[in-house]
Amino acid sequence: MAVNADKPTRWKSDIAQSVDCYNDWFMRFAPKAYRDTRIETTQQVESALEKTNNLMDISPNVLHENPSVLPILRMSTAPPIARDRLIGLAGISSHLVKCMELGCKIPPKMESYKLNEELKRNRRNNNEASR
Repeated sequence: MAVNADKPTRWKSDIAQSVDCYNDWFMRFAPKAYRDTRIETTQQVESALEKTNNLMDISPNVLHENPSVLPILRMSTAPPIARDRLIGLAGISSHLVKCMELGCKIPPKMESYKLNEELKRNRRNNNEASR
């Protein structure tokens, strides 16, 4: 029998302690590149959550002002969605998605009407699919 299988009141603290132990181990013994990447990724996720109001505002304006949130949004789906799959499902330009994800910017020469059309397209596709 597991130690706390019959004591659900202890589960929350056990889980928190286990997570803390793992985090401590990882930050002490994982290769430096992994630790550095984890710190950077954690900061990116926190920033994306802040910029999107905890994923409550994923509007074209937010995406336009914060293109760097796109990879975080892709990874927050279950299962994570591949970049090419996002492009196909949303029906948007691969150039726009790649600039937003890899360059963390909006394509500088993209006309604003075209940009707005592209950023709104996913919303429109989702609204039509839910009907």
